[in-house]
Amino acid sequence: MRRELPKTLPPGLDDAAVIEAGARAFATRGCVACHGAPGVDWAKFSEGIRPDAADLNEVAKTLSVAEIFWVIKNGINMTGMPSFARINVDDDEIWKIAAFVKKIPSVSPVNYKAWTSVGNP
Repeated sequence: MRRELPKTLPPGLDDAAVIEAGARAFATRGCVACHGAPGVDWAKFSEGIRPDAADLNEVAKTLSVAEIFWVIKNGINMTGMPSFARINVDDDEIWKIAAFVKKIPSVSPVNYKAWTSVGNP
């Protein structure tokens, strides 16, 4: 498995449908348990993870979408952040999650809830 930063980005990462799909993947892949989401607190158990799970509002401001993709795909050794590639999440879905994470500071709790509600495609 290659562990270098992607040199090119897939098109459409700013597309609303991609960001919404990323929010749904973020919700269903368990990301919310450790990181929380707009209007959603993290799970109580995550308070015992050391080092603490990243504050994604800060991550979104400091990392590029390619860097976020890399972290999601490869994980971070010696932390609770797993490699999503190793749990069979394909690059397309990881890019969608990364696109959503990059937009987290501007996502309202109302939008996040609408995007991740049951019955939303």
